Amino acid sequence: MTERPQAIVSDWSWLADTYWYVPVESLPALRFDPSENTLAWVVDQTVWHVTGYREGYFWGVSVTLLRDAGEELPQRGPGSKPMSFSMLGSITPEGRVHLTFLSSLSGSATIGIGRAVPHGHGWSLEMQMSSGDRNRTAHWAYMVQTRPSEPSWDSLPGVGLSVSQMLEGSEAPESPAVDLMSLRGTLKSPVTGIRLKDMKEAIREGATGE
Repeated sequence: MTERPQAIVSDWSWLADTYWYVPVESLPALRFDPSENTLAWVVDQTVWHVTGYREGYFWGVSVTLLRDAGEELPQRGPGSKPMSFSMLGSITPEGRVHLTFLSSLSGSATIGIGRAVPHGHGWSLEMQMSSGDRNRTAHWAYMVQTRPSEPSWDSLPGVGLSVSQMLEGSEAPESPAVDLMSLRGTLKSPVTGIRLKDMKEAIREGATGE
């Protein structure tokens, strides 16, 4: 019998170079038009490529394609192409997630909050967010992982596009130029003046009796 993932994971580094999408049951989202004071259902397919991870922080690219519920995806025009965003996130050892999505075409940021939850024999990212400038779209979803060997990789639910087609032309942020361990080596405690790196080593040696 395969064990389910543990509730607390100290290392989420496996997130690097993973791909995520919205499964069919999580596609519906709710859009509000303030000028008409009306609500309408839309279909929201979003793909993430997490390109990097360091010590609880991760980044990458997010692409979203929206269409009105009950209507076909437009073959041309703005609504036929995914919207691309740079993605910056953090995840705690307990799996709490905070994401920021930024576009060069808009000065406003979209914030997503959620958590990593056991899903089958792996993990899902249970996320909530609200996006849009004039009209607002509220969406919660279980983001699940996809791989080149899986059917969803070639045909995503709700849009029929492949992951490669969704991500075409998107560009993820560059990884940090300075390694985090090198940065920590320069930081000092404001109380003791001891470098944090040396403090951690002293604590570890004390715990092991070395």
